[in-house]
Amino acid sequence: MRVPLATAGTIVVLGVAATVAGVRWSAAGEPVSVAAPAGASTVLPEGAYEAVVDNRALEISVDLSNDRGRPEVDTYALPSASGWEQVRSAVAGQLDGWKQVGDCADTGERRLQCSWSEPTRWWPRMVRIVLLRPGPPGDGDSYEWPDNAFLVVGSSRGGDL
Repeated sequence: MRVPLATAGTIVVLGVAATVAGVRWSAAGEPVSVAAPAGASTVLPEGAYEAVVDNRALEISVDLSNDRGRPEVDTYALPSASGWEQVRSAVAGQLDGWKQVGDCADTGERRLQCSWSEPTRWWPRMVRIVLLRPGPPGDGDSYEWPDNAFLVVGSSRGGDL
């Protein structure tokens, strides 16, 4: 009599655990939608800089890929005067309660990035942004950079990153 009760108890516990895990697995399935900051455009100007922006978008796509699939990655052109803090806070404001991952300070470099992770125990989703801004005048880049900054936004499905 004890063996069937122990077996039934084990089955109930496993069933509840599977249900909780299944609910979280389903909820973590879609990337969070992140709206572009004010002044952003999905129409990018033409130029030889495109490979740089495409490489950053690919880098985010690879970094945020997980066992649930590929992330959503969007690229925006911004006015060149767009500040890092303005862009970072516009994205962070959409991720209420999410934890910032690492240091997101403006280091003065042309390429800045910041990431956030969903505050959940299992299969957290992640958002990462990269801001690419024009170099100083006379920088001597091998490509011509338009008078724009570019924002790459990646949002992953919840999973093991």
